[in-house]
Amino acid sequence: MLNTVQKKAIHIIDKPCLILAGAGSGKTSVIINKVITLITIYQYDPKKIFAVTFTNKAAKEIELRLFNKLTIQQIHDITISTFHALGLKIIRSEYRLLGLKKNFTLFDENEQLRLLKSFININKNNNIFFLKQLLYQISVWKNRLLNPKLAYQYINSSLEEECIFFYEKYDFFLKQHNILDFNDLIFLPTVLLKNNISIRLRWQKKIQYLLVDEYQDINISQYELIKLLCGDNNNFTVVGDNDQSIYSWRGARQKIFYLLKCDFPTLNIIKMEQNYRSSGCILHAANILISNNENFFNKKLFSNLDYGSKIYIFMSINEIQEAKQIINYIQFHKNINNNKYYDYAILYRSNYQVQVVEAELICQNIPYHIYSGRSFFDLLEIKDLLAYLRLIVNHKDDLAFLRIINTPNRRIGLITLDKLKKFAMRNQISLFEASTDARIIKKINKNISLKLNHFVLWILKLSIDLLNKPEKILNNIIKDIDYFSWITSYHNNNNISEKRIQDIIFFSKWLRTILLGQNGNFPIKLEDVLIRFACGDFENLTQHNTNQKSNKLHLMTIHASKGLEFSVVCIIGVEEGTLPHQKSIIDDNITEERRLMYVGITRAKKQLFLSFCKNKRKFGVLAPLKPSRFLFELPQQAMHWIKCNI
Repeated sequence: MLNTVQKKAIHIIDKPCLILAGAGSGKTSVIINKVITLITIYQYDPKKIFAVTFTNKAAKEIELRLFNKLTIQQIHDITISTFHALGLKIIRSEYRLLGLKKNFTLFDENEQLRLLKSFININKNNNIFFLKQLLYQISVWKNRLLNPKLAYQYINSSLEEECIFFYEKYDFFLKQHNILDFNDLIFLPTVLLKNNISIRLRWQKKIQYLLVDEYQDINISQYELIKLLCGDNNNFTVVGDNDQSIYSWRGARQKIFYLLKCDFPTLNIIKMEQNYRSSGCILHAANILISNNENFFNKKLFSNLDYGSKIYIFMSINEIQEAKQIINYIQFHKNINNNKYYDYAILYRSNYQVQVVEAELICQNIPYHIYSGRSFFDLLEIKDLLAYLRLIVNHKDDLAFLRIINTPNRRIGLITLDKLKKFAMRNQISLFEASTDARIIKKINKNISLKLNHFVLWILKLSIDLLNKPEKILNNIIKDIDYFSWITSYHNNNNISEKRIQDIIFFSKWLRTILLGQNGNFPIKLEDVLIRFACGDFENLTQHNTNQKSNKLHLMTIHASKGLEFSVVCIIGVEEGTLPHQKSIIDDNITEERRLMYVGITRAKKQLFLSFCKNKRKFGVLAPLKPSRFLFELPQQAMHWIKCNI
């Protein structure tokens, strides 16, 4: 059932439409129903409908909720993807114009850091802070659609001047080795569409209607991509909440709402303000808090649900007592309300805050789950096997070559590899190509030369096997290198090695299913699977061996909680310097911290607990703290303050 505002939103199709969807207002239902309406009522071609969102989880939810509403073929024909997957679709189609070969691979952040580290002199080689700054600056330039030549014109500091030198080397390496990074998935197609009118017009014809979810999270380059794909057709709907824009560090900017109004004067603005999640008290507090921010678009959430319980604010002497008090009250609340642990979530601003809470949960024997963001694919063994697969697909992938050449150990020493790297760099070829070059063979030991030659021939054989029997490729690798025996000897611990072997068996079976296209899915080529790995497109695997519905208390950052909801939410560390964060106070970016607090508050359905400390230990010294300014911006008649009673 849709309310009046939602019904109005799904029938605006002849003008650009911005849906300001407040927290818990049913935005996904509107997107789903708009897709259905476009196809069933307005007779749009499903192949020309594109629905783009920010996370793979959201894209999958849209797809699942279309079942029983449309035919399987119609759902398959609709493009439902993340921004980066859409960018990849364009790159796959236009790779020749971008100077790429079809078998390109994608670097993740760790591989980017490894590559940049190899460029930097010995004095800074171990300076992770500089490496992170450099990686961030390259990301900023790409999000501003600036290649190294253009970026040079916008240098504003000595640090940027130093970064541009490494950006040039980094960019050259990626092009030479047929590799992309994550930012390229937006950067390359956007620049291509901007500079090539015939390609731009062709893609505009492909898209009869575009829907964009989580609009508040997009950056400027993603906004440019939307504009280029839509052109003058006005055939789009964007759905977002300016009050939940909390990713400025990823390039998201509030001004994208203002730009939309300026660039599309006929823009229809629909405000979805009815909340179906939270009690009246929680919504009242959220509205009062966010009203302290200046907004280009203002809205006020309301609900037909009961007003509910007051918001409890716990005052504690220090973080240890804070953890004890909040967990004791959760236990008390759980027992009197006959709830489960999974009804509760403890949220925090920064990851370090969880340590004290975790210690207390262990002490009280309470089951919990920390949303750490660690992926199944971060396991050492899975990364090894992915590197083998990457090198089979793209022989120019030097980082994959270096990762696996001695995994398991082939006794190819550092001196040989150093000679190989220098030769490859001097002749602008890959390490794989250099390994069998007659000129380098003369300079290295004969036995090592034979080992390198054997390795190269084996990889080439696997490349042929991939064409004939792709589903067997991983098992062939594992068998040929006797990988399970190597894992057993490497870990020297039966429990760990057995767990890793089981992970690999699971991964192997799952990859076979993906490559064959079983369980009603279409087959996916290995090169596409590897790209999707790097994009985080298979996040459901991260919890493959855990029970998602288990009765555990949830622990996560407020950023990670966005899009989720819980019966009871506890936000800890609501102090000046923690929430709002000290850096935001220094940088005068309180508005985003207030939006973050707003996001945390609106995760709660029935009850909200907030807590702060009077003192916290920092760098071994006990420091006094002040309650967060946000606590005093909340409506005091809706609050119930409780002093520490531990």
